[in-house]
Amino acid sequence: MSETNTISPPSATTAPRRATFYGVFYREVSGRNQVAIPKVMKRAIDDAHEDQLLLMRWQNEPNLRLYTKNEFDTKLEQVKRKPTLSEEQKSTAIALLARSCEPIEPDSQGRFVLPGRWIDALNIRGEVAFCASHTHIEIWPAEQYREAEKGEQGKLSPVSAEVTSVLNP
Repeated sequence: MSETNTISPPSATTAPRRATFYGVFYREVSGRNQVAIPKVMKRAIDDAHEDQLLLMRWQNEPNLRLYTKNEFDTKLEQVKRKPTLSEEQKSTAIALLARSCEPIEPDSQGRFVLPGRWIDALNIRGEVAFCASHTHIEIWPAEQYREAEKGEQGKLSPVSAEVTSVLNP
C-alpha cells in the first residue's frame, strides 16, 4: 500500500500569518511628502495578505508607527483585556488609539503620502528611516533616528551578554 502525503488547505480556524519586520532602511521623502515602504517590508505585508495599513503617532513620540490593521486590532484587544484599567479607561484609551491612526493606501510600489500634520510635528525633512520593530514599523526623521540609535547601544550594554548567549548557544 502506498502512502501519499497531502497538504491540507488552511481552515477557517487557522490563524492568519502575521507580518513581521526586520532591518532599518532610509528613504527619501518627495516634495509632495510621498515616501515608499522598503521592498522587503512591503513583501512581508503582502506575504501575510495584509491589505489595510494604519499610520499613527502616539502621543508625543518622536516617530510614527505603521501597523497592519490585524496587528493594530490585536493591540486594541490587549488594551481591552488590561485588568488594571476600568471599563471607562479602556473605552477612552481605545477611542484615543483609533483617532491616533490614519489609514494609508500604498500604491503597487509601496508609495504613500505622509500626512502634513505629522511631517510638521516631527520636522521631517528630506529623509526618513523605516525601522523594524518586529510586528510594526517605526518611521523616524532620519537624523533623529541616527541620534537615537547611538543611545540604544548604551541601553543594551547591561544585557548584552544575555542577548549574546541567545544568539550564540
